[in-house]
Amino acid sequence: MFNLFGGAVLAYLVGSGLATNASAVGRGLVRAVRKAVAGNLHDGGVEALAALAVPVAMSYAAMSALVAEVVSGAANLAGDALEGATVALPGRDAA
Repeated sequence: MFNLFGGAVLAYLVGSGLATNASAVGRGLVRAVRKAVAGNLHDGGVEALAALAVPVAMSYAAMSALVAEVVSGAANLAGDALEGATVALPGRDAA
């Protein structure tokens, strides 16, 4: 049952990512064609190259946000652990 649910979740995530990237690339290519038809071939070419680079930029931004969040969470956990380690240990005479 868990394998079926995990597969469904993975398929949903892959499908939504594919749809998002395809939409971003499609939007950029439509703008590139519109500029090329208007006679501005240089800007149309730049727009087409930018449209193909959008998925890379979106992936980079998402991964950098994830890494920053993980590092922040680890720093918070380590800070709490280090705070607890500063408690003075009892002396030898206490036993």
